[in-house]
Amino acid sequence: MNTNEKFIVEITPKKFEDFYFKIFGYGLNNSIYTGIEVTFKVDTYPASIIGDTLKVDRTLEKTKEQFLEWLDLIIEYESIDSDTFFSLDVRESPLQPEEDIYEEQDKILPYCLKSLNVSNFQGIKHTTIENLPVDTQWVFLVGENGFGKSTILQSILLGLNGNKDENYQLVQDPKVRVQVEYKSNDNNLINDNRTNSHRLLQLAAYGPSRLNLQADATISEEYRKSSVAYGLFNSDGALLNIEAKMKDWLLQKDNKRFELVKKAFCKLIPYLADVRFNSETSQIEYLEKDMIEGTETYEPLPYHKLASGFRAIIGLTGDMIVRLSHSQPDIKDPSQLKGIVIIDELDLHWHPKLQKQIPQLFSSVFPKVQFIVSTHSPIPLLGAPHNSVILKVVRTKEEGIKIERVDVELKYLTPNLILTSGIFDMDDVLSVENDDITQTRTEDSFEKMKQNDEVENYLAEFEKGNRQFPDDLFTPKAD
Repeated sequence: MNTNEKFIVEITPKKFEDFYFKIFGYGLNNSIYTGIEVTFKVDTYPASIIGDTLKVDRTLEKTKEQFLEWLDLIIEYESIDSDTFFSLDVRESPLQPEEDIYEEQDKILPYCLKSLNVSNFQGIKHTTIENLPVDTQWVFLVGENGFGKSTILQSILLGLNGNKDENYQLVQDPKVRVQVEYKSNDNNLINDNRTNSHRLLQLAAYGPSRLNLQADATISEEYRKSSVAYGLFNSDGALLNIEAKMKDWLLQKDNKRFELVKKAFCKLIPYLADVRFNSETSQIEYLEKDMIEGTETYEPLPYHKLASGFRAIIGLTGDMIVRLSHSQPDIKDPSQLKGIVIIDELDLHWHPKLQKQIPQLFSSVFPKVQFIVSTHSPIPLLGAPHNSVILKVVRTKEEGIKIERVDVELKYLTPNLILTSGIFDMDDVLSVENDDITQTRTEDSFEKMKQNDEVENYLAEFEKGNRQFPDDLFTPKAD
């Protein structure tokens, strides 16, 4: 951050309980930057100065005076807006507010992303997302492997949550700049990854690894792996343990909350018959319906023995409920929770049938949550609600990672058309073994193909016989 007096101020937490301040004074002398660097420790200043003075010159006293004045201000930090005494680098243009865009006013979300402005982050030189409708519940990111979908999701999180994740610094490079505008109930807020003056608390983010529940929240390493941003930046993240919460609710006689969460799970997993607590084993158990008949139930299973697709839904949903409830402690019904949820590789672990259902299922269970997701599959787009937004991530050596809006009406498209459209850019969807294009089947469904085969077989058999078509088959019928 540049101060108004042309000094750079860096605030760095070296430990959990201590904060250090660095002040850099600089000037250009014979094309070489010269200046001072002084590090102050909050609880000992001004009795001691920690660190070395790289260069002591006549500007040092002025630097101390500036720091003392600044320190007097931040003592009352709770009542001071940091924007009043920090200014942006003149080379950076701040994000400008946009008017709300929407189709249906009654579907405007309480929290939703409106725009994004990213510079110098990983493979991004500069890119933007603009004019996202505030009634858009689903934003889909598509693009080839290595083009930067995860990077875009990470930049959105940095814009909403800042550079710090708990006490860890997610971004070290001072050149990285991420700004977002998002809707927060009746307000439109602009947040910056550096100053983080309007951090979004109603936020959850998930990387591709989302099957492991948090084992023990008292263990620091386990706690670290279940932070808001960890799973999106690392491959060994742990989900907040919904089962531990469900047990607590039963102990506290809060059966209503238990039942509401159970109802959400059963709605999201059509083949889940029941969720219950086994007092003998002290485990939460899940009863699945028969996959064919949908009536009989199998033996109850603990979480770790469920199929990975079901675990992915329960773990993800459970973490969302627990995490979003931290900032909304009075809400018991998951359908009333609000916020923004970021998911990398939405289609992972799920059968195509469930991939298609997931957007609608999540929308029904969390109608007040906006989902920003990446996917490699066209199938989730078949379940995309009306007014969903598709953003395509592209990458070139000259411009780096860029985002393009894809305006395609999904309602009447098949997977083949989606794959060969500008969304996925496939040249064709033919088998690599196809050596005769005239034999390619173009029916819309496998059942239709079977019916056509039956007709072709019947006609072939009829042609071999001596039977004649009846004369009246070709006689026009009167109206």
